[in-house]
Amino acid sequence: MILQPVIPLPVLIPLALIVLMLAGWLCAAACKSLCAWLRVGCVVLALLASAAGLALVLNPGRVEQRPSPHAPLWLVGLDVSASMAAPVRDSAEAETRSSVAAGIIERLAEAGKGELRWLALDETLHPVSSPRELVSIPAAGKGSAIMASLAAGIETCHRSGRTVAGAVLVTDGRDTRPQALQQLVAAAGAAACPVHTLLLGSTWQHPDLIVQAAHPFVQAYPGVETTLTARIHNVRMEERQVQVELVDSTGGILQQKVITLSPGVEQEVDFRHILRGGEYVLRVAPQPGEYRQDNNRALVTVREVNSRIRVFLAEGAPFWDSKFLAQYLREQSIFDVRSVHRLSDKRYYHINSGDEDAAPSDTPDIPTTAAALRHYDIVVLGKGMEHLLDHSAVMALSSWVKEQGGILVLARGRCLAGRMEGLEELEPFIWQEDSAPVTGRMLPAPSGVDGGLFGRLLPGAEDEIWQQLPELEDVLAVKDLRDRTRVLATADDQSRTPILAVMSCGLGAVACVNGEGLWKWDFYPEARVQGNMYREFWRRFLPWVQTSAEFMPGFDLSLHAGRSSVKEGEGFHCLMGWRGIGRPESVVVQVINLQNGQVVAEQKAVPVATASLPRWECVFAPVAPGEYLLRAVAAETPSPECRLSVRPLPTEGDDLNAHPELAARIAEQTGGRVLSTSLTAEELAVVFAMPPDVSATEDVYCPLWAEWQVLAFMVACLGLLWFIRRRKGLL
Repeated sequence: MILQPVIPLPVLIPLALIVLMLAGWLCAAACKSLCAWLRVGCVVLALLASAAGLALVLNPGRVEQRPSPHAPLWLVGLDVSASMAAPVRDSAEAETRSSVAAGIIERLAEAGKGELRWLALDETLHPVSSPRELVSIPAAGKGSAIMASLAAGIETCHRSGRTVAGAVLVTDGRDTRPQALQQLVAAAGAAACPVHTLLLGSTWQHPDLIVQAAHPFVQAYPGVETTLTARIHNVRMEERQVQVELVDSTGGILQQKVITLSPGVEQEVDFRHILRGGEYVLRVAPQPGEYRQDNNRALVTVREVNSRIRVFLAEGAPFWDSKFLAQYLREQSIFDVRSVHRLSDKRYYHINSGDEDAAPSDTPDIPTTAAALRHYDIVVLGKGMEHLLDHSAVMALSSWVKEQGGILVLARGRCLAGRMEGLEELEPFIWQEDSAPVTGRMLPAPSGVDGGLFGRLLPGAEDEIWQQLPELEDVLAVKDLRDRTRVLATADDQSRTPILAVMSCGLGAVACVNGEGLWKWDFYPEARVQGNMYREFWRRFLPWVQTSAEFMPGFDLSLHAGRSSVKEGEGFHCLMGWRGIGRPESVVVQVINLQNGQVVAEQKAVPVATASLPRWECVFAPVAPGEYLLRAVAAETPSPECRLSVRPLPTEGDDLNAHPELAARIAEQTGGRVLSTSLTAEELAVVFAMPPDVSATEDVYCPLWAEWQVLAFMVACLGLLWFIRRRKGLL
């Protein structure tokens, strides 16, 4: 019994004596007419009732421990997205992740001694009332916003004034909104709530065939075969033969090939065909047992280049290489060639596309200004250029490459004897002086394969034809590579001397063939057993080099997207440049949906202040997921184009692999730990540990005046007093 008087005892005691004495005197005076024993009984009843009232002023009571309304609670979140229906191990026979999770939820329910709240997590938060209800929810959620959903659950409890002692997240670690990690960390930090993660699953992919285009945007030249490459990936499907088709925009099948696909293998299929500009589809028919069918086709945009590639060829020391190359280029309809060949210091001859005979001349007539070089897309130099170029011509050539986006090709390696200021820095190689030339066969290098020159346009690195072609002569030793140089092919000598390279140089590029003797590929019968590799090489290589420069052949306006692929909801921008005469009054960029050909966005480009060529920039708001063509339009000039892919946000079917890294980051950044599926006693103790300075119960003072027995005693005393006086006629 505990007393908590509402009036201080020094005051209460005298007051109580006075009240008792007054109550007894008043009752005795009011009951004079009663007999002595009844008068005494009435006085006793009055004193008892008064004493009971005075006892309430002492506020007697007791202290009881009761559950605190602010007692800590624990959250248990279960990932119920569709990815949890995948096997828990990398085997189709393994039980599903959700079935394993059911046992874990049961174990947590048994071990939890405090209040547990159960949360189902997928695209949103779904609170449930019991663990049985939680595990009964099928793993069929269409999204995995797991972290955002759990953060919402923590914030809800914290705002209600409850202490969240901890949270357990049972998941496969996959979240389609990974940027929500900071939201979860902030919510857990504000509530001082560690999040413990329990990861289920490993790698897993449903059986599927995936078709992708190796190059979704391809340039095509009139009369020249264009290569479109499909990449077919067999995911967990049995070995089978499939038919890959090249389909035009009308649905007509242009070519088809049957290949054998082994499980887990990605195979490339090349289609070579003379194509017009437009949209083409690479596709595979849906296969029995395939998980998805929407990824069995890939769209390729083919842009037909109607303008001819303008080539200027200069040779200061004529040899078979320059003769064969000039003759070959003049024969091709896609090249418009003007060439000059030095026979002696005062004897030259010129021969251009369409000319039947060479025209002798006393002067080389070399373009020596940037304005004169602007009429060409490619300049090809042979050897002996010290006889044809002076300092002003070299400076103009350098300016044309760097500032006008020109392409320079050194067709016979080092183009001059000795040194010439300005020209050496245009060479991709730093030559090793005082070393004897060697011979060697051309072998594709990794950079040439990755860039699509070998394996797509020309035979791949493993093709035997490279061992059958004649060796190149006069291959010079290379001391080092200049910056931004890619080695496309090497010699087969011990040191793997670079033999073919391309160097980005300002807005343009420089290509170099380190050696002589390519003409033998066209002349020797044994080199032509599998076709004319000489013609094939130059026909593929020269247009390919154009991709290293900013401007396409015949175009004075360039267009480049900041990124060729963006995610849904992201904006994008593109840049344009101008190398022509004058300047367009305006440039408009169109965004064209390739599925229906509709212009979905159009915007006028904004000029950008630069010290070199005129430039524009254009920024677009996000557009719907899909494949788009960007086209820059200016008056009286060809319109350059490029591709843009807007990827939809990832769905449950895009990736079924478990993501342990994300689960570990959640635990680490919220102060939790990664739990094992066995849930050891030590782990459970950590999970359900009571936070410091927090108790599940609280002391509550229970006063007696709130008890019905006290009130009943007082009512009984006063009621009996009233009854006696009533019967005796005193009321």
